[in-house]
Amino acid sequence: MARIDLPEGPGEERERMWRFRPEMGAAADAFSAAVQECSTLTVREQEAARTRIAHINRCIPCTDARIDDMAAWGLDEAFYANVDAPDPDRYSLRERLAIGFAERFAAGAETFDDAFWDDMRNAFDDGEIVDLAAGCAKWLGLGRINAVFDLQRSCPIRLKPSTQAKAA
Repeated sequence: MARIDLPEGPGEERERMWRFRPEMGAAADAFSAAVQECSTLTVREQEAARTRIAHINRCIPCTDARIDDMAAWGLDEAFYANVDAPDPDRYSLRERLAIGFAERFAAGAETFDDAFWDDMRNAFDDGEIVDLAAGCAKWLGLGRINAVFDLQRSCPIRLKPSTQAKAA
């Protein structure tokens, strides 16, 4: 049950919440769509970071969200379940760094040390790092709203892969 009194009417709780501030809802939806549709990171890198943030937020709908056609992207339930302790045999270096970036992003700027930045700069170009940071901002901020307000979804979230995602 939502922690705020939502407007009556059709739509998911998240949609009804934004009726209080439609301009903010439109901006949140536009930012969300840009991150989801325009990322050039691989689907696995995006999903590793997104899922780690979902676990940090304790956002059940986000934790349960899955990319469409998981197997085509090399994803399975074990991939999603193990992002909190990524095994180097299952996750690439870039995927592990994306998870580490997501953890640090959620914890605060002081958790990014020079050694981590060196690892990031050796594995990702600057545009990819901005891409990852934008994704983390979306997942942390909007996911945290869902978690704090205990907003429910009537069906599982299915995500479309970015049309610009690089091959793994």
